[in-house]
Amino acid sequence: MKHKDLYFYLYMAIPLLFPVAYFFTMNNKVACVVFYVVALVCMVFDQKEMVKSANESEPQFAASALGIIIFPPIYVYGRAKAAGVRLGRRWMLFFMYILITLGCTLIAVSMSNDSALKTSACEITTSIFKDKGSDVKCLVVEDMKKVSDKNYRAKAVLNNGVDMPITIEERDDNYIYVTLAPLGGLLE
Repeated sequence: MKHKDLYFYLYMAIPLLFPVAYFFTMNNKVACVVFYVVALVCMVFDQKEMVKSANESEPQFAASALGIIIFPPIYVYGRAKAAGVRLGRRWMLFFMYILITLGCTLIAVSMSNDSALKTSACEITTSIFKDKGSDVKCLVVEDMKKVSDKNYRAKAVLNNGVDMPITIEERDDNYIYVTLAPLGGLLE
């Protein structure tokens, strides 16, 4: 790997940042902002390296930024073309970037689905306690582990300090069923 290509290869790896940012923030908008900011920073430094290596007479910041915002793989193809990379390798880099991005997007979507399932299970747990005449509320569902295809084991953290084991079942009718493990004195 040549030093002049360092920021280009970092740009190629930026999609890996999306699921990491999503994991820490659990907010897809923040993860997208992090992705685009880091992509634009890498593009600026890469364009400066392209000028230093005499592949371009001046940086193409506006066109590159527009390409990144509209469809990020455009930058990969255009940059490879400006660097004199042969046509076959340009397309390979272009499709490799798309595959990396799709894989990272699937990871983030999977994390998002788990987050939605935990939120729903917590709301259902609170409603179960409410139906029993208790004011105990679920604060968060943690340690969710998949037991089988649509069954999960987890722990509901309650506002009375109890960590209650629960099971979560996703049924075909798009409903989520939560079963609480019996614990003595829980509703006190």
